[in-house]
Parts: sequence; structure tokens; C-alpha cells
Amino acid sequence: MNKFQAMARIMAILNEDGLLKPGTDEYKIARKMISEKIDRLGPDTALAQVEKWRGHILDQIKMMDRLKALENQFPFLHL
Repeated sequence: MNKFQAMARIMAILNEDGLLKPGTDEYKIARKMISEKIDRLGPDTALAQVEKWRGHILDQIKMMDRLKALENQFPFLHL
């Protein structure tokens, strides 16, 4: 499996419930996080990890989105 195939499968797993909408900050954060995970672990291992830890990864994405929103609202905080 290559990176493109892994990204498509992983995003399908993360978006099973349809809450990650393309174009939103959460979606962009998820794509970046997964891309880095695939680069670091390889496509197969990244896919296996996402299958196992889906809920935790979605929580991380939501938290990163909230931090980004705070950063945009209060740029002087340097979060």
C-alpha cells in the first residue's frame, strides 16, 4: 500500500460518522497529522494504529483544533 492509499483508507476510518467535513480546520489538522504518521511509521503501521486508536486520535484532532482557535483569538498567548 502506498501513502495515497493509506491516507484514503485512514480518512475513511476517521470519518465513519461523517463529522470531519472537508475544508474545515479539523479536517486539515487530521490530514496533516495522518500524513506525518504515515511518513514516520509507514502506511501499513499507520493504518493499523488508526484502526486501534481511532477514538483517541479523533480526540487529539479536536483538541488541536481548539488550540488553533484559541491561538487565532489570542495570538499573544503563544500556545
